[in-house]
Amino acid sequence: MDKDQFIDTFKEEALELLGSLESSLLELEEQPEDKELLSAVFRVMHTIKGSAAMFGLDKISAFSHEVESILSALRDGKLVFSRALIDNTLQSRDLILEMLGDTASATGSLPEKLVQFLADFKQSVGFRPEGSVIQSKTPDGDVTAGTSVNAPPQKAKKASETWHITFVPGRDSFRRGSNPLALINEIRNLGETVCIPVFDRVSSLSGFDPEDCATSWEIFLTTSATENDIRDLFIFVEDTSEIKIECLANLIDEHTPSNKKLGEILLEKGKIKQESLDRILNSQKRIGELLVEEKLVTPTDLKVALEEQKQFQKVQKSKNAANDMSTIRVKSEKLDQLMSLVGELVTVHARILQTSKNVSNNDELVSIVEQFGRLTDELRSNTMSIRMVPIGTTFSSFKRLVRDLSAELGKNVELETDGGETELDKTVIEKLNDPLIHIIRNSLDHGIELPSVREERGKPKTGIIRLSATQTGASVYITIEDDGNGLDRAAIVRKAMSKGLIPPDAQLSEQEIFSLIFAPGFSTKEQVSAVSGRGVGMDVVNRQMELINGSIAIESTEKQGTRITLKIPLTLAIIDGLLVRISNEFFVIPLSVVVGCLEYILEKQKNDNNIVIFHDHQLPFINMRTFFGIPGERLPIEQIVVVNIKNQQVGILVDQVVGGNQTVIKPLGKLYKQADGVSSGTILGDGSVALILDVEQILDATEKEEG
Repeated sequence: MDKDQFIDTFKEEALELLGSLESSLLELEEQPEDKELLSAVFRVMHTIKGSAAMFGLDKISAFSHEVESILSALRDGKLVFSRALIDNTLQSRDLILEMLGDTASATGSLPEKLVQFLADFKQSVGFRPEGSVIQSKTPDGDVTAGTSVNAPPQKAKKASETWHITFVPGRDSFRRGSNPLALINEIRNLGETVCIPVFDRVSSLSGFDPEDCATSWEIFLTTSATENDIRDLFIFVEDTSEIKIECLANLIDEHTPSNKKLGEILLEKGKIKQESLDRILNSQKRIGELLVEEKLVTPTDLKVALEEQKQFQKVQKSKNAANDMSTIRVKSEKLDQLMSLVGELVTVHARILQTSKNVSNNDELVSIVEQFGRLTDELRSNTMSIRMVPIGTTFSSFKRLVRDLSAELGKNVELETDGGETELDKTVIEKLNDPLIHIIRNSLDHGIELPSVREERGKPKTGIIRLSATQTGASVYITIEDDGNGLDRAAIVRKAMSKGLIPPDAQLSEQEIFSLIFAPGFSTKEQVSAVSGRGVGMDVVNRQMELINGSIAIESTEKQGTRITLKIPLTLAIIDGLLVRISNEFFVIPLSVVVGCLEYILEKQKNDNNIVIFHDHQLPFINMRTFFGIPGERLPIEQIVVVNIKNQQVGILVDQVVGGNQTVIKPLGKLYKQADGVSSGTILGDGSVALILDVEQILDATEKEEG
């Protein structure tokens, strides 16, 4: 391996580290007391510095060294945490990213621009270097990094775990000579501790006894000590006190969501009831604020649940980091090539299967084809799972966007994310980045109001943008929701008329009005700014959705907010499908939405009203021969494929259900882009083409026609 290959490997690792650095810095801004987060930030800068030096990238190494020195001072308590420190460290990350883009010029000494940036950084946070971190100028005016004294190596420690301790001392603790606060201090000495006092047992003033111990504590302890070490601290009070010790890592398994919701935690603790939670979730306000306002939980209960949520996230992050150590890095091009080969293999298997059916009395051939099919299916599943990645990484990258842009616009905005564990094909995720950026930027600029306007409307000063993902069948729904202005229907119509997009007397439905914002060059903003106004963003969203066979739905209420839902396919490669026939045409229904099949005999029906009984319930169905306008007579016995769309069961009437089919997805040409009910195509074993049905679009089109 030559030097260039080593540098390419370093760049890949550095890009990954810088991605995690941005996320850690944004979390650190919200949780400045979290020492583990600070240590993670410091480790990233230290790793980049050392690796860059090893490959002779002196500029990156020297620059990282100076930033590392500032972070070290913060870690040692010599600097006070501030927003300026986060701002400058984020900018340092961007500058390192810039230097990585041109490693050929990343050798030699630091240019004046970077020296000035470091000087301003140090001044803004009050950093004073201690002799060892000094730089000197060269005759050319450049700066060389000084040397620093290496810290003595530390001994390896046992891996830390996070414990949730509930400590409820007996009421007679004071009378027995116990001092609960001394116990709390001993717990603090074991590691990083968060203690939340609970005063639920404190009686009213008339019944108050100063000799009673009425306070209890909820404690979160991150330590390398064992459970026995912790229990030993309570040895003299365990008979008279209530003590519960849980290791949070033991409460997490592969089914635990990556971001445990506040409502779920309160529900598990028995603090609220499901019906109360369901009612609160439908409100615009934050769940915690409403629960306290309605006195469904106490402020202390909320504080404990929020801390438990934060600790769960920290433990899960540590587990994920440990799992990542056992992974290997593979170039995405190799995965794309592998997926392409698997797709061809699936098509070849279909051809062999078709051919083998024409050869009679050859049991050995049938056996070989069946085995080949099983292996192909297993290979397909494994290859698909390799390409599937959680969307949470993409979600977290938008926190920086929201942070910087909200400050630029003078607004207070928070980004809330949910469903980050939802997995998507990496190709789909790559194509989602630009649409999500444009939608979030629009929400920030057009949607969320200025703090003064929000106060006048009775809203909290801080606006919320919620980004969530859920999987339903073969589709993933990504929702971007804000609690801002909402869409101004009148303004959209006026702008569309002025641009000649609609005639003056046009009568449009709400969805048709909303769809106008996707027209090229359309913007309701009067003045062009650095953020929006040119009418490019939503046009990009629309075109990218078309490229991945996705769709967009908009819901909006003026002065309350907007919700944009992107429906996208789980993968652009291969799906399991159900092959059906109508006359001489073949279609594929994604198997993930199929519930079952049943026969339909027209002669036995009292009337042909497109309703049958399925599992003792009336089931409406859609006649696909009529929907697609396929000529020919209906068969005496037809088949209904029962599908589940938006938690609603609907029947799809076809001539024949042929059977299961491994479907290699092929995009349709521009001519078929506007065809209702069809998402893409596939090649069958005999070389013919079958269209893949978009069942949700079929249902929507039918409802629209009937409505």
